[in-house]
Amino acid sequence: MVGILQSTEMLNVSDVLPEAYTSIIYDDAGNEVDKLHKGENREYVSLDEIPIEMQHAAVAIEDERFYEHGGIDIRGIFRAMIENVKTMSFSQGASTLTQQLIKTEVLGDREKSITRKIKEQYLAVKLENMLEDQLGSKEAAKNYILELYLNSIALGHGLNGVEAAAQYYFGKHTSELSLAECACIISITNNPSLYSPDSQPENNKKRIQLVLNNMKEQGYISEAEYDSAMAEDVYSKLVCTDQQEEGGTANHNYFVEAMINQLAVDLQEDLGYTEKQAYNLIYSGGLEIYSTMNTDMQEIVDDVFTDDSNFPAGDGTLDVTYLISVLDTTNPDEDTNQSHYERKTTVTSEDEVDAFVESVKEELLDDTHELVLDNLTVSRSLQAAMVIMDQHNGEIKALVGGRGQKPGDSVFNRATQAYRQQGSAMKPLASYAPAIDTGLLMPGSIIIDEPVTYGSWSPKNWNGQYLGPTTVRDGIKNSMNILAVKTFMRVGAETSFEYMQNMGIKNLVEEDKAATTALGGLTKGVTVLEMTNAYTTIANGGTHYEPIYYTKVLSHDGSVLIDNTDNPGERVLKETTAYLLTDMMKDVITGGTGTAAAINGMTVAGKTGTTNDTKDLTFYGYTPYYTAGIWMGYDSAKVMNISGSAHTTIWRKVMSQIHEGLANKDFDRPDGIVTQTFCAVTGDIPSDLCSSDYYGYSTRSDIAAADFKGASSVCSAHQTFNVCRESGKLASANCPSEDVMQVVLAVDGTKILSKPGTIPEGKMDIDISQECTMDHSQTNVSTDPTNPSDPNGNTGTGDLGEEDVEIPPFEDDQIENPNFGIQ
Repeated sequence: MVGILQSTEMLNVSDVLPEAYTSIIYDDAGNEVDKLHKGENREYVSLDEIPIEMQHAAVAIEDERFYEHGGIDIRGIFRAMIENVKTMSFSQGASTLTQQLIKTEVLGDREKSITRKIKEQYLAVKLENMLEDQLGSKEAAKNYILELYLNSIALGHGLNGVEAAAQYYFGKHTSELSLAECACIISITNNPSLYSPDSQPENNKKRIQLVLNNMKEQGYISEAEYDSAMAEDVYSKLVCTDQQEEGGTANHNYFVEAMINQLAVDLQEDLGYTEKQAYNLIYSGGLEIYSTMNTDMQEIVDDVFTDDSNFPAGDGTLDVTYLISVLDTTNPDEDTNQSHYERKTTVTSEDEVDAFVESVKEELLDDTHELVLDNLTVSRSLQAAMVIMDQHNGEIKALVGGRGQKPGDSVFNRATQAYRQQGSAMKPLASYAPAIDTGLLMPGSIIIDEPVTYGSWSPKNWNGQYLGPTTVRDGIKNSMNILAVKTFMRVGAETSFEYMQNMGIKNLVEEDKAATTALGGLTKGVTVLEMTNAYTTIANGGTHYEPIYYTKVLSHDGSVLIDNTDNPGERVLKETTAYLLTDMMKDVITGGTGTAAAINGMTVAGKTGTTNDTKDLTFYGYTPYYTAGIWMGYDSAKVMNISGSAHTTIWRKVMSQIHEGLANKDFDRPDGIVTQTFCAVTGDIPSDLCSSDYYGYSTRSDIAAADFKGASSVCSAHQTFNVCRESGKLASANCPSEDVMQVVLAVDGTKILSKPGTIPEGKMDIDISQECTMDHSQTNVSTDPTNPSDPNGNTGTGDLGEEDVEIPPFEDDQIENPNFGIQ
């Protein structure tokens, strides 16, 4: 006995006595913005919120001499000893409420042994004495032990505590329960799988009778109260679901909840807390949490997202997500006997929601598979999420995880928990950033935009057009798929994968090392927070900061618990690379696919993203001050029949308000940026002929990194040809001199590289594969009517409009040089 007690760890009251201190949350200006109370943690309620009938029911059935003993029940112990001798087992333990609390909150061991029981009894007496000393009386100690007990007991379906059970089983607070309902819930705790009112109503009913009978015999209720409670049909009142729909209320905004979850993870990873300890500390440890949230920004985002007029109309359907946990009663292994399922559907009425839930239960539940816990979420509208960050330090300034009023606490956060496809917003991250950073390409590099096939996959441009020789800049500006895929293939999947991870995309898998990643086709998807964080790396000049919700956390006594004030960044892109990407993405806003995101009087860069069939709309943009990302779509990933600029319009509405009063400025241009000129067809050093290309593909100039190793050869594709004005073919000896014009064309053999599929007005459809065979004696001599003074027939129209041009397919050996000339 002495040895057992000596091996028993010392008990602190704090082991079972949570400190009821309120935690305070401050914004980035040091203003108090929120409080966390213990009552919100695991549905904790104080004893005065628990009906006296519930208290008496627990005492009557579990520990009838609770108010008399000092932690252990001597009479009960002798009774249990006699029963154990009779059965030759330790099944009877005479556990008081105090012992049960010690068992679940301190020892945590399910083993039934003499050693365990002695430790349990010793600590129970120790706890009651300590509480009596601390709280001043035996009555106060007993009341607190009862409060802790009623907030910790297991009541089936993964529920702990009478408040969580009341809400699950009856859809109301424990303070609203009737006597019969109290007895129903207390009846569960002896064996939740055997006495659950929804799965085992007959067993539960017998247990209720025993509870009520004990209460009557011990003087807690009268005969009339007993009869009334027995006559009450509690099973007709069962709700047995935790349903969250739009229109509820929330104690905390999306930012605060996301911050709480991250802080809990940090406490576990950095300080060794268990998950339970971490959340208990956050909600009732009296912490001072200095968040990065900017209150003004958060209010702006919240206001825009709760105003339905800012959103296009939905399709009137309901998106349903049903989470269900199932217990296999034939499997005694508690680590493996539960399975968790997620089922989703789209319906048009509440009746269909109920029918769907029942169909899932019919599928998964039977005599040996019981419901443990379920959660039903019904979303009625087109959804969206947005994150705003300060790219200079990784601080999250505002975050919203859904449209409309937040429907409750611990609801689905689409900004941090929804892994969605990002479409073309992945192109700068997966393709162009690594290509430029490794010196493969520059903004002016030429890539042939043409039909391609990789294995069984043949990507296409979103508009169905192919433009032939096209710069990387135009590829980003106009979101051209072929250029992004070709760039990814040149970079290589491994290199692209590494760059994306370094920029903050953490949830990639091996299957994402594929060309489809260049267009946002990921196995799992990416969250809005991850993508926004990745774009901050480009916005700040190439340094990646881990996203942070708080700068520091102080404990109740004022000591520093966690300090994030020095959030070290890691350079993952060259400054020149980040600037070149930014410069190109400015074009997306001024004349590309993101014009709807333009902010009046503020420099903006960014990239749009749209998935197949418009199931996801994304945009990630930034100014010299802040970076913000937005997603729009249905929870069920169905097609949206809306304008492709709906999300960018909302982004602009939010960011315009955030930037009010801020001076416009450009992004800082680093050293090492130069301007270079190149042939618009080959990317080589321009020859004397390049500037005279008949179809307008002459020379271009663009910025580049000074250390870029450009082309070492002069363009040889541009050549001079004599062409018949009448036939458009090579002039023959039969063509009169006045019918012959000299033109400059970029060619590969007899193929004209720069000839568009649709010939511009004023230009001829030239064919240099054969000579003219016309009989000129039968034709009238004429000159080019559009520009008779120009022997090449050039009209001075310059580069071709890209949306109007089609380029025929090119062979694999056609010139495709990403390098351009350095004089």
